[in-house]
Amino acid sequence: MKYSLLTILTILSILLASCQMFDDSTSGAADKVVISWADAYFNYDYKKALKYMTPESEKWIQFAASNITEEDVEFIRQQVNAAKAEIKEQHITESDTIGAMVISVSNYVQLGTIGKGNQVIDNGEFSIPLVKRDGQWKIKMEALPRNERQSRD
Repeated sequence: MKYSLLTILTILSILLASCQMFDDSTSGAADKVVISWADAYFNYDYKKALKYMTPESEKWIQFAASNITEEDVEFIRQQVNAAKAEIKEQHITESDTIGAMVISVSNYVQLGTIGKGNQVIDNGEFSIPLVKRDGQWKIKMEALPRNERQSRD
């Protein structure tokens, strides 16, 4: 069987384009969920963040919200620049229904603890777990996100 160069190139271009579209749709959908969630979560818009989360993750948002004081709210309101998230790594394969993404978040408010006040963090790194349910990617919180760049001491 002989194929012309044009036929082979056409078939290859179709295959490459279809693979690229398939890959982009999966990672692109997960990317959008993670960035939308992170922008809401790290800017303390917990109601919006819930839209991108599994139902069982709601308890973590409730926990986080229950620990915010009036002083914290005032500190958050005073911030001129919003927190911004960017994806650094993806750990998702096409056939998987679970995954994780490592995100870098800049200019986010870290609420104070005992003896330590609220502060704006220039840049932090967080690992965000994901699950695919009913064809949609969702954030599955199993704890509050922790900055992995901070010292564990």
